[in-house]
Amino acid sequence: MSDDEREQILKMVADGKITPEDALKLIQALDETPVEEQVEIIALQPPEPEGEETPPKPQPDPEFTNKVNRFRRLWLIPLSIGLVLTVLGAWWMYSAMLNSGYGFWFLCAWFPFLLGVLMVTLGAISKTSRWIYVNVEQAPGESPHRIVFAFPIPSGLLRWGIRNFGHNIPPEHRNTADMAMKAIFEEDGAFNEPLYVDVHDEDGEHVQVYIG
Repeated sequence: MSDDEREQILKMVADGKITPEDALKLIQALDETPVEEQVEIIALQPPEPEGEETPPKPQPDPEFTNKVNRFRRLWLIPLSIGLVLTVLGAWWMYSAMLNSGYGFWFLCAWFPFLLGVLMVTLGAISKTSRWIYVNVEQAPGESPHRIVFAFPIPSGLLRWGIRNFGHNIPPEHRNTADMAMKAIFEEDGAFNEPLYVDVHDEDGEHVQVYIG
């Protein structure tokens, strides 16, 4: 057999198409085979394993999506309350300043005003944050039969906490925490698309989790 044929067989081994044992057998067979038949033998390469098709991701049904969207509109509640408290606090501060100057009641008016600003900020952040929605339907006979909760994920607060207190995380878990934060909250993370999990238990329990 020629050097080119040997190189071709070695390349097949390097590419993982055949094992070294198969390559040795092939070389021995080619050495004992007439030249006109060698072309046929080289052409008989093992078929490459076809990649397994990725199963489609589960998609929430329209009814579940509507429930999630209704919960996401809860950001309007802290925003509305915050606006009322901010306006009332500002009016109280103005009235106290006119009646008694910068005295005790003026200082007291700062509490509802700052609380209102905080709630407005919370509502605005909740509108653009990712939300987690969990719907648990327990097995028949268990109480409560249904548990539902939803809340925004404070990604900014979590980043701030990891950045300032991450040194308290054990070294063996620090890289895992950083990777999880990047995967979930960064724009190019692995979970930048909505994540939906739907699990049916044999006992009749049904769990739905949505993050998006």
